[in-house]
Amino acid sequence: MIHRLLLSTLLVTAFATLAPAQEWGDLEATFKLKGDFEPKKITPDKDVAVCTKVKLVEQNWVVDPATKGIANIAVYFLLTPTGKKPPVHPDYAKTAQDKIVLDNLNCKYIPHVLNLRTSQTLVLKNSDPVGHNMKADFFANVPFNDLIPAGGQIEKKLPSPEAAFVPVSCAIHGWMNSYLLVRDEPYVGISDEKGQMVIKNLPVGEWTFVVWQEKAGYIGDVTLDGKPTTWAVNERKGRVKMTIKPGKNYLGVAAPTPATKGIVEITPATLKIQ
Repeated sequence: MIHRLLLSTLLVTAFATLAPAQEWGDLEATFKLKGDFEPKKITPDKDVAVCTKVKLVEQNWVVDPATKGIANIAVYFLLTPTGKKPPVHPDYAKTAQDKIVLDNLNCKYIPHVLNLRTSQTLVLKNSDPVGHNMKADFFANVPFNDLIPAGGQIEKKLPSPEAAFVPVSCAIHGWMNSYLLVRDEPYVGISDEKGQMVIKNLPVGEWTFVVWQEKAGYIGDVTLDGKPTTWAVNERKGRVKMTIKPGKNYLGVAAPTPATKGIVEITPATLKIQ
């Protein structure tokens, strides 16, 4: 009996050794506007002395004038309740308990678009010398509607993942808004002021990604690697099915050309720029 147990243990160990190790890849994209854009100015009508310290413009579209990079475009996994869940790279354990700050600064939410893991803590902060209101109506989490005094902050736990972005607004300063996505995995990328987006250490394999922007909604019509392309899965626009390979990957592109790799051009019409 002892010999049989020993043999079974050795066989299990051998098969475990032969099993392939999980591999990981990065996903990149650079979103650029294919056209012209001029941001609309905001004229504050409350707390003018504070809210005019910097020039305020609408945050619905943020485009870098030099590079035409588009900020605040989000890319994340399309996950279903019955579908497979992605394994998470060990490096993400370092930030699993972090506090994620949504600040009120110069009468603007910073950042404008952010994501939060269910294990993390949301900090509603007010760096301004006047009070701000922060309101969010969730689908899966308890809504909040709090007055944050000057220099104050409130911490929130959001333990349930959300299927989509939720707006955050200020009832005192009507032009202020932000968007928050709550997930139970870390794989969300949001483009920076130059339009660059990176998601690190994705598990290799075939996955479907969602591409979202607050005014356009789910972005389906793009110019990708220099060619007009429609991103859609099962006739649902804004979804990109692709195979993540070890190393560097570019959103929606299997074999990018050196000149255009990672560049995703989007027209003002697609972004619904008015």
